[in-house]
Amino acid sequence: MRVRSSVLHYLGVILVAFSALQAAPLVVSTVYQETVRFPFRIYVIPALIALVIGCLLVVLFRPRPLTGGSSMAVGALGWFALSLVGAIPFWLALDITFLDAVFETVSGFTTTGATVLSGLQGLPKSLLLWRALTQWIGGLGIFTLFLFVVRESGMRHALLGAEAHKASSQRFSPGIFGSLRILWAIYGGLTLTCALCLWLEGMSIFDASAHALTTISTGGFSTYDASLGWFAATGHPHAVWMEWTVIVFMLLGGTSFLVHWNLLRRRWRAVGRDGEWRLWLGLLAVGIAVVMVGDRGRIASVGWASHIRASVFQVVSIATTTGFATVDIAAPTTSALARQVFLMLMLIGGCVGSTSGGLKVLRLRLLGARLRQELRRVTKTANEVKPLSLGGQPISVAETDRATAIGVAWIGALLVVWMLTTAFSSFDGWGALSGAASALGNVGPTFIEPAAFAGAPAVVKVCYIVAMVAGRLEILPFLLIFSRRVWR
Repeated sequence: MRVRSSVLHYLGVILVAFSALQAAPLVVSTVYQETVRFPFRIYVIPALIALVIGCLLVVLFRPRPLTGGSSMAVGALGWFALSLVGAIPFWLALDITFLDAVFETVSGFTTTGATVLSGLQGLPKSLLLWRALTQWIGGLGIFTLFLFVVRESGMRHALLGAEAHKASSQRFSPGIFGSLRILWAIYGGLTLTCALCLWLEGMSIFDASAHALTTISTGGFSTYDASLGWFAATGHPHAVWMEWTVIVFMLLGGTSFLVHWNLLRRRWRAVGRDGEWRLWLGLLAVGIAVVMVGDRGRIASVGWASHIRASVFQVVSIATTTGFATVDIAAPTTSALARQVFLMLMLIGGCVGSTSGGLKVLRLRLLGARLRQELRRVTKTANEVKPLSLGGQPISVAETDRATAIGVAWIGALLVVWMLTTAFSSFDGWGALSGAASALGNVGPTFIEPAAFAGAPAVVKVCYIVAMVAGRLEILPFLLIFSRRVWR
């Protein structure tokens, strides 16, 4: 009962803080003088719901020390609670079901980028901002933002367990609060710089801000149905520069914040020795080369420069799990070879300690090192088998076990979502697998046509909603919701 009381109390604290975020779209609605379906109530109603429920939970349930399991339960349940409240503006403003509104919101908070909406150009700017803001809030994990409202240092440590995949094992400063302050300073600085670059290249202030919010968060929500490809399709004079700018900032979003911190501190050797980052850049280079070869049939119609840029853009977009598009990867012109590369990149994702989703490159590297160690046990004597290490740093058994557990859970979840998608939809095997990988890896694009994806059966959408949250939490915290020991 004490654990339940603590979980509910801190959920209340988070809901109270969340209610204040509804002020941002209200400001935009006022600036643009919107009168679409009474935007005042569209944002005030969910704010009041979050505030009232949050205050009741804070008052009725007493805070107690959180265990590792209960802190993860706060994280997992919090994602669902905030998504239900955050879906209300979409449901009130648009002619969609509440399930579709929840899907869109979960896709935003988990920075997946999959969407069931169309006609984005005609939506109120306040709603488009809220849509982009959900991804920016979720970019570093919702709870890294709300940790500031938890006064007890011990509680910060416990709640951070729900977002452990977003923080490197090495901290930026001795205290949790100091590390979070640095994280959000880097995150905010990159967002502001990206917005400024896009604005200087000709985007409107609103478009530049919205795309910056969803680029650095590696979310991929755009203000246009054609995503970033809209600017080239409409003949914008600086569309090429915009695409290269977004490529750079997607790469920065997929890079560990520890690398950013070392760059700011001019620790060049530490950056150069980062094995995960080097491996990730190598994977990107190989992926770009393979996609260029696989889709070489496009060269005759678009030219070499456009083909190279499109290949780089799509590989970086999917590898960082951002999901922006300049070409439709579900189109028949995308080769089977390119699709295989995209599918593998969806599963791998970006770097640990970044805003990207996926299994993460560091875990892939760690599992590879564990495999090599096991092979040495077969071919060498016990004295010749060295302890497991990466980059000269020893790896603990607990860290190896955690990576293995996450990898196994990932494979199991992928198979379950893939089978359910195939069983309850008309998607082919490629489409169903890409949909499962995209939802679990928080990627966005799939090999399913957009109209078919939006019209997927309710059971498939529910399955994807659960998969997006599970993938964002990296499976284990999500599974702990169903553990009786956590709730004792």
